[in-house]
Amino acid sequence: EAKGDTVEKFVFDEVTFFDPRNTTASHFYFVEPEDQRGINCRFGMRGIVAENHYDLSRNMIAILGGERRYIIAHPAQCSKMALYPAQHPSGRHSSFDWSNPSDWDVHPEFRTAEVNEVVLHASDVLYLPTSWFHYISNLSLNYQCNIRSGIGHENADAIRDCGFNPKDKPKDVSEEQ
Repeated sequence: EAKGDTVEKFVFDEVTFFDPRNTTASHFYFVEPEDQRGINCRFGMRGIVAENHYDLSRNMIAILGGERRYIIAHPAQCSKMALYPAQHPSGRHSSFDWSNPSDWDVHPEFRTAEVNEVVLHASDVLYLPTSWFHYISNLSLNYQCNIRSGIGHENADAIRDCGFNPKDKPKDVSEEQ
């Protein structure tokens, strides 16, 4: 057995979700590789924010220069995010400015939301699972690239409980065997 084969076998045995030969386990990140639409890159100017929202797919974000602050929350916090109704053009987004504490009085439930904060610097990468909430502030001129990798369904119930309708979970092929 060649050394490369041994290393590959060890890695895939230990972290099966990266093994492209195991289609069920490798869906950890690339759940729909055929739907991959490439890498998107953006510049951010200091002080510009992206209001809180959740995305409908998995997202891997790499900071190539500068700094960005992310406040992230699990989809189970949905009821505390003061989202616009699902039918609203800005559905999936919070209906108020998180950076304005006086707006917090209008949405007292927000004060009890459990969130995490991370500041990303050049060379940092953040993985956001499907439906995770994120509020982004640009702390300096920055540039980042991200790649989306399909829809994970592990948080569909939390989003559905909040009045949103995520895409239906596809039939599990392992159930057919």
